[in-house]
Amino acid sequence: MNKKIAIIFTALILSLTIHAKDYKASLFGIKSDGVTLNTASIQYAIDHISANGGGQLNFYVGRYLTGSFQLKPNVTIQLHEGAILVAFQSAYDYLSLNGTPALILADSVENIGITGKGVIEGHGQGVLKSISTQVEKGFLKESDLQTRPALIHFNGCNNVKLEGIILRDACGDAQVYTDCKDVTVNNITVESKALPGSKGMVISGCDGVTLGDSYFDTSGSELVSDKPSKRVTVKQSINAAGKKLQFRK
Repeated sequence: MNKKIAIIFTALILSLTIHAKDYKASLFGIKSDGVTLNTASIQYAIDHISANGGGQLNFYVGRYLTGSFQLKPNVTIQLHEGAILVAFQSAYDYLSLNGTPALILADSVENIGITGKGVIEGHGQGVLKSISTQVEKGFLKESDLQTRPALIHFNGCNNVKLEGIILRDACGDAQVYTDCKDVTVNNITVESKALPGSKGMVISGCDGVTLGDSYFDTSGSELVSDKPSKRVTVKQSINAAGKKLQFRK
């Protein structure tokens, strides 16, 4: 009997622990009204989850306006169907990593991901207009027009997963992976044609990248390697013309 009670108690604790790793975005005051700027709240949520052992931050139906934020170790963003992360259309709300600004960044962390059936909306034209306006006023340099914000930029990260999501209308490239290891990108859709030269996926100096079952409709190249990468696998992924994507070193 005591053994049975111990097993039940252990299972209960395990269940509670797993449940505790699952967080609703609203718990941190993150608003889905499409008006409230959630940057600080999202970053606080990510920091809190990472500091407490990691877990999943769940976004449900709604439009979540945000500027740049950084993923931290052992944190996955889950965009449920109907959830849209909306890029704030301001030149001053983007952080830069190694010269590449992006909406979602991660630097030298492990066990991170963005999954689900939701959307990351870049509002590329609006962001570029904001940058152009600030350049014209002399507040930003002309060179800032050449480094347009990506949707995702991960640098030096290990064990990265993107699955199921839609990346839409980036100002710059849709996703950039630099010096990362063990990256899995599966069943995603990239729709980024609002501005010229928007690349679908940039791989630079990575080791162990798998791209599968994905669709790319971009104004620039779908899949690009800026510097040599190792163990890159591409399977069952196509562009808008129906051609299979191939990785060229």
